[in-house]
Amino acid sequence: MNKRIFGWTFFITLILFAVFFFRIYRIDGTSMNYGLVDGDIVITTTHFSQIRRGELFVIQHPLDPENRLYIKRCAALPKDRFFEKNRAFYLQIEGNSRKTLQLALEYGLPVEETSSGYFLKEPYVKYYGVVHDWMLKVPKELTTLPVTEVKPEHYMMLGDFRDNSADSRFFGAVPREWIRSKVIYILKRPRSWEELLSIKEAD
Repeated sequence: MNKRIFGWTFFITLILFAVFFFRIYRIDGTSMNYGLVDGDIVITTTHFSQIRRGELFVIQHPLDPENRLYIKRCAALPKDRFFEKNRAFYLQIEGNSRKTLQLALEYGLPVEETSSGYFLKEPYVKYYGVVHDWMLKVPKELTTLPVTEVKPEHYMMLGDFRDNSADSRFFGAVPREWIRSKVIYILKRPRSWEELLSIKEAD
């Protein structure tokens, strides 16, 4: 095999590998503000064996008639329990109150005791760009949700802009087959503070 044939073979193999294993998406919308904004690019992989809390995924929106894909953060795994109160997200790890309390004490996370045990209060705020806009009027799904356990092979997916995101609070935890790919790299375009201030948010 001469060098030219080897070069073309390698190039085609590389392209096929990229097409098979990776996807690239451009952010369009405000549900992941302000960590991801319009124009940012994410590189994802379609091959992953594990889904962990806090990771970003591209999912199929079950109620979207256009079958569009959405980027959301995994907020709860199977057997986790959660509820919403006053727009805050509460999480109980694996439905285990004692384990949840130990985690809160070990890592200094806010925790609240309820009639259903201990729950972490807004655990993702400390590590990710989760934001609220208290000036926005929001539907009841973003204000109050009862204590719910995530079913096997289902995953709770939330937007980081918690007051402006169509996510699992509306359509429920996402089955595994609706999770298309996992974000592995983010390309953020340059933006000024003034530009972020001018982003048009939901009514």
